[in-house]
Amino acid sequence: MLRPHNLINTAATMLLVATLCTACSSDNGEVSFKSGGITHTFSEGPGSIPKGFPLPLYPNSTTTGSVSADGGSDSERSKFLMLASKDSVEKVSRYYLDELKSSGWKVESPQSSGKLINLSASQADMEANIMVSGEAGKTTISLSVSRIADGSDPQPEDSAHYEPNKVTPPTD
Repeated sequence: MLRPHNLINTAATMLLVATLCTACSSDNGEVSFKSGGITHTFSEGPGSIPKGFPLPLYPNSTTTGSVSADGGSDSERSKFLMLASKDSVEKVSRYYLDELKSSGWKVESPQSSGKLINLSASQADMEANIMVSGEAGKTTISLSVSRIADGSDPQPEDSAHYEPNKVTPPTD
């Protein structure tokens, strides 16, 4: 299961790749590619809200970019959206705390450090993380949401039934 801090690292990495891919993007600012059975889509600008994004969008904000990964109905799905606002960090985080609770999300206690406030929430089979940070009159809102894995780990192979293959070659 992806934890909020892992999701943030994954989303931040995906956003960095999106920034680097800007030069190879289509006219609408979107780049998609498939890797390992997952379709990754990077988008920038005002129209870059991922389809079906389940979190509320702060009313006084602009969209700056998004990243989504979709492995199909039975696998990994995650979405990451960046917004910007001139409203204070406190006002934006209060909005998200109220909106998530009123929408049925179970919200953990907010964590804050200086001009950074982090909210983690869950609902049904989804996990969400909202990071709100401020600097020089600008508030950045990072929204990420992912499908919770079912928690079942693959069963370890029984060494009595081990058969070498290309992935696990024989050892001496």
